[in-house]
Amino acid sequence: MNKRHVSVELPPDLLRAVHDLATEQENTVSHLVEGLLSDHLARSKGAKPATPPPDEKLVFALQKLLFRDMAEASDWDDLDNRMRKHGYYLKIAWGGLSLHTETSGQKVCQTHRLGFSYGTFVRRFGPGKPRDPQDP
Repeated sequence: MNKRHVSVELPPDLLRAVHDLATEQENTVSHLVEGLLSDHLARSKGAKPATPPPDEKLVFALQKLLFRDMAEASDWDDLDNRMRKHGYYLKIAWGGLSLHTETSGQKVCQTHRLGFSYGTFVRRFGPGKPRDPQDP
């Protein structure tokens, strides 16, 4: 494949977020962006999304349940503890930050659907990531 060099200007918080996401996935920023663009192109050509969008009633219920804890969390650890109290954990994924059930690990939805994107948390807490329950 013939590849070309591209430069992108990003604000410092987004640059840290994309770097953290690439590091979390043990990848490079270049591969991360290439994957996101490839996924986007596949979806725009009619490919089926990997996971169906969550039910709007579920999203609304989760917003009511988790909004206050997400808004009041003081750092990544506090956010992790608050989510686990409700039986959920957060995980960095291709599309940003996703909410998963603690019992099955099943992805429920992206946190931006609940009103809080990964970038929002990075701006508040600094670079970092939520603790994955599978990590020792």
